[in-house]
Amino acid sequence: MAETVNPGSILVYIGHNPDNALGENIIKLPFLRAIRQAFPEARVSWMYGRGPSFFEDSLKPLARGLIDEVLNHTSLGASAAELFRRAPPLPGRRFDLVIDTQHALHRTLIVRRVAHGRFVSPTWNFLFSDMRPPAGLPRPALLVDQLLALVAAAAGRVVRPSHVAPLPEPWYAAADRILHPGPTYVGLAPGAGRKETGKCWPLERFIAVAREQGRKGRVPVFFLGPNEAGWLPLLRQRVPDAVFPGWGDAAPPGDMAGPPLVVALARRLAVAVSNCSGTGHLLAAGGAPMVSLFGPTNPKKFAPYTPSLRVLTAQRFGGTTMDSIPADAVLRAVDAQVAAGPAGAGA
Repeated sequence: MAETVNPGSILVYIGHNPDNALGENIIKLPFLRAIRQAFPEARVSWMYGRGPSFFEDSLKPLARGLIDEVLNHTSLGASAAELFRRAPPLPGRRFDLVIDTQHALHRTLIVRRVAHGRFVSPTWNFLFSDMRPPAGLPRPALLVDQLLALVAAAAGRVVRPSHVAPLPEPWYAAADRILHPGPTYVGLAPGAGRKETGKCWPLERFIAVAREQGRKGRVPVFFLGPNEAGWLPLLRQRVPDAVFPGWGDAAPPGDMAGPPLVVALARRLAVAVSNCSGTGHLLAAGGAPMVSLFGPTNPKKFAPYTPSLRVLTAQRFGGTTMDSIPADAVLRAVDAQVAAGPAGAGA
């Protein structure tokens, strides 16, 4: 099949509701960096099928230089009836390359009607795509690698971007005012979206890990989102030497808050412990060596994109729920990551 050469314009379509979650969008950051790496001169339009995009809001600083235009509230692909409309989607617009990131057949066929030069889509094993990934490239399980396979198809070569998401310098300056250079910081992210799915390791075990860090001369750093605010009094009482970025005295100046601050703070961490969550992906995007905990979700699909990763699953310890993971195993993984240093990777 023909290969795309230096497209001047690229449309990326990311689908509907399942993509409108913080973690799902953070996972797409390496994909965006790969597009920019492969096609540095292209104008990239990002189209979310319905509603607003995180990349025009809380994740905007992380997408700086990667997206030139966000197309929101298009409702493209909302109904199969769009297949039968005479006018094509986005009338008056044409793109040299259209990348469809989702797998629903009717949406793929609708997006393919956008005027384009080349079309890339994973639906039905690239059946409707003008290009496929290079021969010999294994079929990826990890979500990030599935997206990078789309870039490989468009570019005709494998593109492996850095796992670290860069930020403008003011974000790092704000982070340094919260986590001063010098101490060994250990990040702890005990929350997760949709807690009812059982993705959270018991809070008491996060507390036990945090207290052990204090005994070893390290500083525990808890990353809590708005939904975890109710845990703050207990954590302050049980772990008085901990830092809580975004809360109280550790609140950043001005509007330097939210997901970009988590990414900026991550570079100060010797290691971070997280459930399968958006915060875990943010910490990995900031460069923190990770200890990632999994129970009901599959690490082969949802693990953070980082070379410095130790995964502990409930199944490894004979269970299916998060409480099957013992605190001692997490403590050993934390110590191993601290000993390995910033470039340390583990199994």
